[in-house]
Amino acid sequence: MLKKSQYNSVVASICKVVIFGTLFIVSASTLLLIYFGGENAYTSSCLLACGLAFLYLLGTYRLLQRYYYNPVAYLLLLLYILIASSIVAAWGISTPIGLLLFALVIILAGILLTARSALYAAILSGLILVGMQTTTYLGWHQPDTSWMTNDTSYGDAFAYWAMFMMLALISWLYTREMERSLARVRRTEAALLQQKATLKMQVKERTRDLRRVQLEEMRHMYHFAGLGQLGVTLLHDLANHLTALTLSIEDLRDDAHSKEIGRAQQIIRYLGDVVESTRQRLHGEPHKQTFDIVRKIGETIDFLHYKAAQNLVEIEWQPLVKSCKYTGDPESFGQIIAILVNNAIDASSHSDSSNARRVAVALKSKGSDITIHVSDWGKGITKNRRKKLFTPHYSTKKSGLGLGLYITKQIVEMEFLGTIVLHPSSDHTEFIIKLPRNHEK
Repeated sequence: MLKKSQYNSVVASICKVVIFGTLFIVSASTLLLIYFGGENAYTSSCLLACGLAFLYLLGTYRLLQRYYYNPVAYLLLLLYILIASSIVAAWGISTPIGLLLFALVIILAGILLTARSALYAAILSGLILVGMQTTTYLGWHQPDTSWMTNDTSYGDAFAYWAMFMMLALISWLYTREMERSLARVRRTEAALLQQKATLKMQVKERTRDLRRVQLEEMRHMYHFAGLGQLGVTLLHDLANHLTALTLSIEDLRDDAHSKEIGRAQQIIRYLGDVVESTRQRLHGEPHKQTFDIVRKIGETIDFLHYKAAQNLVEIEWQPLVKSCKYTGDPESFGQIIAILVNNAIDASSHSDSSNARRVAVALKSKGSDITIHVSDWGKGITKNRRKKLFTPHYSTKKSGLGLGLYITKQIVEMEFLGTIVLHPSSDHTEFIIKLPRNHEK
């Protein structure tokens, strides 16, 4: 792109060429006058003019070295106007060299200054020619026209003026288009610089947001690492206490409490399976096996029946199929159901209506997908809370850790390659889990 500094550099180069070219012509003319001019008043005046022109050009070049580009351009135009005027004053307005110098002034004005300056230079040149012709017509000044066959007239002056205007018009049109192109380039450059600055700000803001998200994720990772360490400790203690509890229940077995003790042993076996599954996952051992989803949901609901009864909540579980085989970690699947049903029981326990104190669990098996619905008619979930529902450490319960639904989503998506969503209905809360039958990674 042509910047202002680059444009000034072009002008400086042209001025330098004009100055040195003129200096060469002045020097050559001086040498010719010295060797061939002889000693007379005309030669002396010409040598004086050459000397003054030489000093004039040196001063102009000095200004050019100090970066006065516009003054140098005006001084050069003034010099050539004076030279051209002197020539036409001495030999008439039809002198070819004078006319060429006026044409040179017009072209230089359009190049060194502005497009409009070419028109001004043409008008000035025409006025000088008309003025010269007027002084000749009135007898105030008589140029040496011995080299001409015919005398000059106003027709010649206006013809030359018309030629200058045509030359100026062509120079003006060309230079104007160049200036417009330069203006468009500058506008485009300014727009690009503005866009670059805007993009830089956007990148900086995006980087700052990304860094903030990364720091937040790192904070969660450190927190979960601490929870994992705590979980290992609790798992070890839980396994020891389960062993002791199993031995104690075996010692207490009698006919009067056989049903309750049998239920307690069932719960202990369930907890033992959870402990074993967790231990295997901690060691990096996959715990996949083929199990019956219908039976696993039933066992999990039986495990939560006591809590539901304590909260006067009824769990509705009537599977449409007797059996549904699935391959995966049965304890992880049971954990999903336990979290969702447990949350539904808590939500229903706050309802004043007896009809709303119920939790419905449904299972559908169609094609290559298995769909599980867990619904409750409790206090519901607002739109603002729905957006943060699966984020860690966010809970709608005062005593909640905010990890249940987050863990559920992680298990569903990472272990089973499934999805879990909240139904958009506002009259009840319904979580929908969709699991593909073939979910091998």
